[in-house]
Amino acid sequence: MVKHFDPACPKCEKKFHVHHEDLRHAGIKLLCPYCGEQFHVDEAASVVEHDGTLWRPSGTPSR
Repeated sequence: MVKHFDPACPKCEKKFHVHHEDLRHAGIKLLCPYCGEQFHVDEAASVVEHDGTLWRPSGTPSR
């Protein structure tokens, strides 16, 4: 099973799949496929890990 994570775009708040091994800790910006926003993982509105764990960056309000 391929590990992935689902970040929620900080602009449009839609979630999308990202391959964990390549991009989770790479320090590069992700590109939202819905609105085109570019952001780092720690700027995401939330992140759901492949195991279902929900993570929110510090300072991000609950939605």
